[in-house]
Amino acid sequence: DTSTAMDETTILLVPAPGARPEFLATVEPIGSSGTSKSGDLPFEVVLSSYTRDAWAISCPPPPPSPESAHWKSTWLKSVDGRGKLPGFLKYLRERKKVPFGRFDSTDASSASGKGVIMVPFDQPTPPPGLLGDGSDASVDDLIYCAYVLDESNIGRGYRQPGLPRTAAHAQQQKQVKQQQSLKRQHHEVTPVAEASSPKQPVKSSRATSGMLGNLLGATRKTNTKLDTLPTRKAQPSASATGSADGRSGGSTAISGSGAVVAKFRQDVEQKLLDFKQDVTLTCLKVPVSIGDVTRDLPLDQKQSVTMDILKYVVYEQAEEVGEDRWIAAREPSEFLDECVVAVYKEGHAPESVLEDLNKGELPDEIVQQQRAMRQARVKEVARKETKEDELRRKATVGSGAPDGGAWTLNVEKRDRRTIEEIQKEMESQKKRQRS
Repeated sequence: DTSTAMDETTILLVPAPGARPEFLATVEPIGSSGTSKSGDLPFEVVLSSYTRDAWAISCPPPPPSPESAHWKSTWLKSVDGRGKLPGFLKYLRERKKVPFGRFDSTDASSASGKGVIMVPFDQPTPPPGLLGDGSDASVDDLIYCAYVLDESNIGRGYRQPGLPRTAAHAQQQKQVKQQQSLKRQHHEVTPVAEASSPKQPVKSSRATSGMLGNLLGATRKTNTKLDTLPTRKAQPSASATGSADGRSGGSTAISGSGAVVAKFRQDVEQKLLDFKQDVTLTCLKVPVSIGDVTRDLPLDQKQSVTMDILKYVVYEQAEEVGEDRWIAAREPSEFLDECVVAVYKEGHAPESVLEDLNKGELPDEIVQQQRAMRQARVKEVARKETKEDELRRKATVGSGAPDGGAWTLNVEKRDRRTIEEIQKEMESQKKRQRS
């Protein structure tokens, strides 16, 4: 019992940045791989951050990788009986996030003195016989973890929990500047070495070759000068533009669409972090402009940065900083290269925004069915109007008129003769009949 208690580890979880750690589970190792030992993990471990970086998604790395020798993995079994592990693992699978935390390393050869433990969101299947000891534990009580006893062995892409991205980016920029300064010194030393070396006497080509040889020699000299010209003037022009432009602030010029999108991501993340700390604000308007983002890019690379990419960056950062509780929605805009994305905190989104988010796209079958119903309704209205026009025409003309015909007017005129004239005409008709 004493040895079992010594192997137990209490896992604490920080639910939100700046919050106090909460109890997750008390576990003990039941299976391990590599060179892991039962005493590697301390008595208490705090999972203080989440990440989606490549080093955590592909952790532990495959054996050909040089970092694979430093990683260890183990199966842990919950012994507290509270049953919090299934819900925690479901949360990780849905959001595809990897929680990790630092702890005091027990390895004396650790350079940093700190170790890192992480829980993959894609948990492997427990090996057969792992729970074959006759205990009453189930698969829901198991959790798979990977850890390294020296965080300096993790490799590229790793940053300490709580360290802002701006600090990590500044450190990377510092390393880039050092590399560029070394290259500049190398380019400056090379011409000096060439100048100090004794020059060989050059034989005149005019004595051995004609006009074609002279032309080839001049062309070769021109090409040599053109090859060395960009190397000598590239660095001064970059520094001059960095000092003349107030936006760069003397930093290294941005090259490539990936660097531009990364800088835009950092700016949006900083705005969202400030918005999160200000409890008086409930809505943040994030302007997105392709022209402002791609101002320093060459013309052939500006086409790779689209509005959909920038909107996705804003949505992803709002989801990560807001911990899936904030709502981001694009506001109507009259321009195709500019828009404003509104980010609302939990419970402060307008009803119109919620209705637009809940409105899903209809399948093609339903869309075609609705289109057919609209066309049938239009035909029915047209048929009804045609029938009403026919009835109206018949009522106007009258039922005595022949089909398709017309009435002849002024045929039966009024008899304007006097009585005497009528009697005379009648008598004349009788006489004609007698005769």
